[in-house]
Amino acid sequence: MPDVMARDALLRLADRYQLPRVRAGLEPVADGIAADLAALEGQLADLVDPNDPTAVAASARHLLASGGKRVRPMVCLLAARSFPPAQPPPSVLQLAIVAEAIHNATLLHDDVIDLGDTRRGKPASRLLFGNGASILGGDLLLVEGLAVVQASGIPALMPAMIDVLQRMVGAEALQLENRGRADLTVDEYFQVVDGKTASLFEWAMEAGARAAGADDEAIEAVRRYGHHVGYAFQLLDDLLDLTREPDAIGKNVLQDVGSGTVTFPVVLALQGRPELAARLAAMAAGEQDDRFVVDLLRAIDVSDAAGTSRRLIEEHTAAALTELGKIPVSAAGAALASVATALAERAR
Repeated sequence: MPDVMARDALLRLADRYQLPRVRAGLEPVADGIAADLAALEGQLADLVDPNDPTAVAASARHLLASGGKRVRPMVCLLAARSFPPAQPPPSVLQLAIVAEAIHNATLLHDDVIDLGDTRRGKPASRLLFGNGASILGGDLLLVEGLAVVQASGIPALMPAMIDVLQRMVGAEALQLENRGRADLTVDEYFQVVDGKTASLFEWAMEAGARAAGADDEAIEAVRRYGHHVGYAFQLLDDLLDLTREPDAIGKNVLQDVGSGTVTFPVVLALQGRPELAARLAAMAAGEQDDRFVVDLLRAIDVSDAAGTSRRLIEEHTAAALTELGKIPVSAAGAALASVATALAERAR
């Protein structure tokens, strides 16, 4: 019998994030996906040895237990259910766990690099167990994830994961190199998005499709879906940051610049405004500028950065839906379409 609580939680997630179309798209497959996600939570808890008393293991377990949207494992599971007979083998659940483990590994590393104090509303692992334990905890999750990929017996997935990790490290290196810069280009921004966000979405989709026995053409289609959804996902995050209160926006801007992650609307607003870029760099260095946030928001409005973000989200959504049109029609495929469409709807 499906886990009713997990099913309800899955549908509430769509409601919470104002995604009615996602809810409608998930309804036909909610029982199966909810049961899988409930099983995933249990197996995630066992991914790192519960009896390991070290701070390294504890740091990884702390983050895994703190929750999260579980979007990457969900799309992996939906990808597998998009191909006949729509009942994926047990290995798919393990691959979905890998997608979440790799994502969490990067968060453990990011919090040390960015000196983050909270994650998912709880103290960051680095505060509880130390920076060294947090870094090694991330490494532990990477190793456990790679071991699961190897054990899956699907040869193509290991080279694909190595490619993901190379892209992630490259993106992190670029972001670190750009720490404190206020003159990032659009191309540099998207290089980071490609490595840090899109790459793992691509792999999650490919893993689900390969486990289900999809052919090469279908695998490439779902990979491209993951690519475009990853871009739209990050662009939406950047856009929604602008809906917060001005004080919160100002705080986020300073945190972003300090960690080298100037967001897309800010990149657009600063183009052609060297005086604002200089002020932003000065604030990142510790100078006080009480009017900066007001001036930046005005520049964002004048540049139509929000409108440009929405148009790009819609373009990536349309491209994702085009790729889904290349695979068999299914309830899970419709759910994937609803996930992509909801990103564009929420951006409006």
